[in-house]
Amino acid sequence: MPRHFFEAMLVALLAGLLTVPILGIQIQVEGINVSLEGDPLPVLLAMAAVFMARLLQIPLKAVSGVIRMTRRVPRPTHLPTAYRLILIVLVIVAAAIWPFTASRGAVDIATLALIYVMLGLGLNVVVGFAGLLDLGYVAFYAVGAYGYALLSMHFGLSFWECLPLCVMMAAITGCLLGFPVLRLRGDYLAIVTLGFGEIIRLLLNNLDELTGGPDGIG
Repeated sequence: MPRHFFEAMLVALLAGLLTVPILGIQIQVEGINVSLEGDPLPVLLAMAAVFMARLLQIPLKAVSGVIRMTRRVPRPTHLPTAYRLILIVLVIVAAAIWPFTASRGAVDIATLALIYVMLGLGLNVVVGFAGLLDLGYVAFYAVGAYGYALLSMHFGLSFWECLPLCVMMAAITGCLLGFPVLRLRGDYLAIVTLGFGEIIRLLLNNLDELTGGPDGIG
């Protein structure tokens, strides 16, 4: 038990270190002045939650093992599904409420993290499920991102108006690249997709009048 207690403390400390940049630091903007303010309460709550979850992990496993061995209490089939539904609802509610209570900096960091999560899921479809070594996957993300920025800036379209258009732009770009290299596999596909990604990067960095070059749009 003491060893498990120290392990729980160590995991809680690691969780605190990881959550400090996201939850513990708030960016305050006043005119042209930007300052950082610390808020330890969210970090402490996260550490406490991780500590309790880790501390109760072994006792819960032991209890479940005893129940499984004795088989005195039958395991209902509907409880796991109900628990999953409750957990999903709680996560959705927390995700809907959290942006209104957190700082702008924390929301921006979480948004950027979720964008990269979506990129990882998409890359898993291409590389993990399809088995295609695509090294230029981020180029399609760049096409959609720059398409949204240009449409919003030059035509005044909203996010929801730009969203389907940017999806179509990225899909058309993928089709234009996919048809010529459809028969390639392995290293050859990796080389072609890597070259495509570099072409998109060089175009976006050198079309100063359209994309702003390395400085970006706006």
